[in-house]
Amino acid sequence: MDGAGLSDREQRVLSAIEAELRTDRALDRMLRSGRRRRRAAWAWVWGVVTVGLFTAASATVSEPLLWGCAAALTLTVATALPQAVRWAAGLGRPGRHREG
Repeated sequence: MDGAGLSDREQRVLSAIEAELRTDRALDRMLRSGRRRRRAAWAWVWGVVTVGLFTAASATVSEPLLWGCAAALTLTVATALPQAVRWAAGLGRPGRHREG
């Protein structure tokens, strides 16, 4: 592309497509939930790795395993903490409480 940009007609078509995509609730929900699910999955993976390294380090009293466990724990907390904060913030919203 030579950097001339979009013509008026192309700009109108693009604006119409963007407007249509903004109104698609299913697409919006899918895009938002996909990222959360991936992060939650990674938090579980790091949690399992952390527990495994901690168990191995406790059984063998190996310093490299302890450092590996510390690194994995750091990654677990860094991955899970934003999810936990988002979840806790959602509990304070009206209509988010479960009745039972």
